[in-house]
Amino acid sequence: MCFTWENDCRENASGNGGARIGTMTGGARLRRALISNGQKSGLDGVSPHLVHREEFRTEILFTEVSHNTSVFIGIDGGGTHSFAVAVDSSGKLLATARAGSLNFFSSGLPAARRNLKMLVRSLERQLPPDSRCKRAVVGCAALFSSASKTEKERLCHGILPLARTRVVSDCQTACFGATLGEPGVVIISGTGSIVLAQNEAGKCARVGGWGPILGDAGSAYWIALESVKAAIAAEEERGRETSLSRLIAALAGHLAQNAARHDVVFRETCRRAGRELAAQALAAVELARLKTRPLPVYLVGGVLVNNAWVRGSLVAALKKSCLVRIEQPRLPPVGGAAAIALRDAGVETTHRLAANLAQSCSLESVQLLEQT
Repeated sequence: MCFTWENDCRENASGNGGARIGTMTGGARLRRALISNGQKSGLDGVSPHLVHREEFRTEILFTEVSHNTSVFIGIDGGGTHSFAVAVDSSGKLLATARAGSLNFFSSGLPAARRNLKMLVRSLERQLPPDSRCKRAVVGCAALFSSASKTEKERLCHGILPLARTRVVSDCQTACFGATLGEPGVVIISGTGSIVLAQNEAGKCARVGGWGPILGDAGSAYWIALESVKAAIAAEEERGRETSLSRLIAALAGHLAQNAARHDVVFRETCRRAGRELAAQALAAVELARLKTRPLPVYLVGGVLVNNAWVRGSLVAALKKSCLVRIEQPRLPPVGGAAAIALRDAGVETTHRLAANLAQSCSLESVQLLEQT
């Protein structure tokens, strides 16, 4: 069984597949240069046609069959894991898939393409034989904005129909999933961190996301690094005595569960992380000229979901500056990618569609589908 590869993907391979998600401000070009210049495994110097011949030869995942079932694909291509969903035009779940990273800077282009191919093949096996890929959106952790024509072709050539596929930053899919295009600020803190704000006119601004060396303040990496620094200072008798030395040596993953309850230094590190994220959020709001009050704030990522010290400090710092309203993200990032795919095809983002997508992307729905 296979999807349809639309003929126009050959005729219009140069297209980006739709409008951008707002206008990204700030140093997107600089950020991309800073990241790509230091990576040996990026896209530069790799021919998309050479990659296609070496990895796929005569194999094409999408072949021409009947055009009965329209499928919309959303992919959240993270730095560690990637998730994909296929939905119909009403947002109802048809298939799900999981694979490794799509970050071609950190994992390398061949690995990213293998994981993307794995996602698409897994979806393909679950779908009806007459399925037709109407639109696909890939949120990729390697990007800061929409992919260039070359970047999209090198990642997706031979795997997804280029003219009907859009490759964007995974932050953009997370932002759209959280807000569904409405004004607000999305604060993301997991392994890394970044803040995005969208104003009433759809203009977006971003702060942070520079990676672990240059930034990622308030992220899990930042908290761990600051904790190690505190432990070193204590060992050298330059800082306050802390249990972090033993905890880090034993198992760094136990920090949030153990140190937050018993260690004053770690709790203060978490509070500083929250204040760092709040400062970035307020800067993004200023850059985007976001005027809506109360300010809609969406918290995304493992740190903000699981670490009450960071979350509490962040919210308290924001409330000192303006009236805020903490909102539940409408959709996870993979749902945001699917919503963009539907929107690109002209499907209006109604409350019913959003509800269907939320149900489709829920953990329970994914597990149920995997068992069938």
